[in-house]
Amino acid sequence: MGTLGLRSNIQSQKTVSSNHSSENGSSGHHSILSSKTYSQALVQRLTECIAGYKAYERTGTAPLLYIAAWKEGSKNIWYEYASKKFTDFLDCELHQIPSFLRGSLIDRRTYREQKNELTGSKEIKSRNETSESWRELREEGKSSGVVEAFYKVRTKHGEAVWIKDHATVELHQADNICLSLGFLTIVSKEMESEEILQQHHDLLEAIVQGRTAELTKLNKKLRKEVEERKLIEEELSNSNTRLQGNLEEIVQAMSLTLEERDPYTVGHQRRTTVLAMAIAEKMNLSQDEKKGLQLASLIHDMGKISIPGEILSKPGPLNDVELLLIKRHPKVAYDILKQIDFPWPVDKIVLQHHEKYDGSGYPQKLAGENILLEARILCVADVVETIGSHRPYRPSMGNEAALQEIRDNRGILYDPQVVDACISIFEDKNFLATSDF
Repeated sequence: MGTLGLRSNIQSQKTVSSNHSSENGSSGHHSILSSKTYSQALVQRLTECIAGYKAYERTGTAPLLYIAAWKEGSKNIWYEYASKKFTDFLDCELHQIPSFLRGSLIDRRTYREQKNELTGSKEIKSRNETSESWRELREEGKSSGVVEAFYKVRTKHGEAVWIKDHATVELHQADNICLSLGFLTIVSKEMESEEILQQHHDLLEAIVQGRTAELTKLNKKLRKEVEERKLIEEELSNSNTRLQGNLEEIVQAMSLTLEERDPYTVGHQRRTTVLAMAIAEKMNLSQDEKKGLQLASLIHDMGKISIPGEILSKPGPLNDVELLLIKRHPKVAYDILKQIDFPWPVDKIVLQHHEKYDGSGYPQKLAGENILLEARILCVADVVETIGSHRPYRPSMGNEAALQEIRDNRGILYDPQVVDACISIFEDKNFLATSDF
């Protein structure tokens, strides 16, 4: 159950006879498959799980797989199965895994969703906070069926590596046994990117606070010194110009940071921005509207920082839980951006860019003109760019397929005027040849 989350309590087990150890991956005298004290139903279930894991391994793309078990009321936990990739990663024998992990753990974090909030939040517990909470972690795994945690371990070569432990917990009451069916993935880059983004966020907050203080001071001076109003207004205008310039530079930096975290969509936000601005020009939006749309387009996927990297790069269809996490990203981005005093509705444009014209989008189920025009434009540009580009789960479908999608759903999912402007750009102005598409 997040089996690694209990490493401080694992006791080393002795290896069983060689035929069980090599064939089933079992370790220790607690082995279910080598004991005659467990029910046939438990033995059958474990056998099927091991067979399934081995079949998955043979695909060549499997992560670090394991199956662990423990008795109710006991701290001891043992492995019934560990893949070769698992033992190769740790550079140790199967029976050495518990003691190795117990000694190599540097840091641990558990993340929990807060159900009373729409977007959820992360509750982070460090290694020190969770070192004696094995019973609580196990009870949580049994009640939810899934435990997810992150660990920083030091390999035998001295390298510090972040790994994610995702486990499904099964309770077999008849045998007083819990099975933890889990897999590990290396997420060092994602964790490091999250720390970099936090640094950017802290820098941005400091700049905004500083500029806000500056503007407040200027406004007070304006009220007190009416005779110098013209001079102060010029000073305030210059300050706003500098602030806008700083905000644009920060947005560009945030966009590049996000692209480094998700290599499969490098350039997606930039190409979406190019198309969105072309549509805005075609529809004669004002300079202020275009500026807000430009900044929003550059960071419209900012909320994906909250999504695990393995989901973003998953080479296949997403399950219901993964789709729910993906759909959180507009609200996550909005919660960050609303703290910034943009002169344009950047936060609301990002929040609404997955809303659909007929009200079937998310997260607010807005429809028609209740959706900001800039968000309706960004929605169409995002769809066209996404369909026309390569993704980890499919190759590019081409610009014609993208344009056919918005034609078929004109006035249903997409604003008809925005669709007409987009199609006109590709057909009349040879947009393919004059842009990065």
